[in-house]
Amino acid sequence: MPEITVEEAVKQNCQALLIGDLMRVMNDLTPEAMAQLMQGGGNMGAMPALTSFDIQSHEQQGDDHIFKIKFQGDQDFTALATWRDVGGQWKIAGLAMDQ
Repeated sequence: MPEITVEEAVKQNCQALLIGDLMRVMNDLTPEAMAQLMQGGGNMGAMPALTSFDIQSHEQQGDDHIFKIKFQGDQDFTALATWRDVGGQWKIAGLAMDQ
């Protein structure tokens, strides 16, 4: 069981993204989520400067927690992140961009 709530893990990850701590963000990704990010054309080095985030929804489907998060900055986008307890740590198990 993770030491923090899934909501706190999501907030910490979003804050890391805002300040450009890409190592922290990547550490929260499972290999499958990293592959999804790369297949989607996500280039972590070309991230836009972000100024804020808003968790728009959180739903649970079995062991998965699906968050819809809107990011704002140089380029606004909305991410759908599936978080899961992996070995006692919250990890992003799936990632998609919401059009």
